[in-house]
Amino acid sequence: MNQTADLQRGAIYLIPGQCTFDLTIELALTTGIRLLICGNRLPFYDIAYALAKRVGQRYDMLLKERIYFSRAETCIQLVDFLSEMKGDATPLMVSDLLAQFYDEEKHQVDELFFTCQVELQRLSKHSLVFVSANPRPPLERLGYVLSRITRDLDCASTR
Repeated sequence: MNQTADLQRGAIYLIPGQCTFDLTIELALTTGIRLLICGNRLPFYDIAYALAKRVGQRYDMLLKERIYFSRAETCIQLVDFLSEMKGDATPLMVSDLLAQFYDEEKHQVDELFFTCQVELQRLSKHSLVFVSANPRPPLERLGYVLSRITRDLDCASTR
């Protein structure tokens, strides 16, 4: 059962990284999804196989018409992607949000993260926004900020 219909716009939902795959499949089958991949932790081929198992030959149509992929190779590219996105009803998932911040110059991290936060909040007014993150040293403080601006959502509540 899909419980994402009970979620509210205007919030950013923090999901465990292991939930991104199942939630991607669920949203592809229902509303569609915009995926912004920051790390290399979302298996594209497995998504295609899982959709094929669920819908048969229609999986190709779902991949082309219901899943919109972008990959942010750098932190600046992440901010640019978010800034350029139009607010629409299609849910947005940013997987491994903090991944690109580890490679950034220390003096730019706060400014870029703040801009990212503002853009996520803007987009959340129009659609459901989900993020996954793995805050580890030296970015634990960004993980703390992220926990303060998001609502925790476990895997069970998205089914």
